[in-house]
Amino acid sequence: MGKSMYNFGKQSKEKARQKKQMDKAAKRVMAKQQKAGLKTADMPKADSDMEESKQED
Repeated sequence: MGKSMYNFGKQSKEKARQKKQMDKAAKRVMAKQQKAGLKTADMPKADSDMEESKQED
C-alpha cells in the first residue's frame, strides 16, 4: 500500500519548528553573554573611579 497523504509536509514543519527553537535558544545565549560582558566591562571602570577618589584623599 502507498503512503497516506496525512503526513504530507509534517516532517518539514517539524524540522522548521526545531530550527526556530534552536535559533531562539542561540539568541538567548548570545544576549546573556553580551549582558554579562557589559556588566564585567562596567565593573573595572567603577573600581578605577573608586581608586582615584582614594588616591586623592
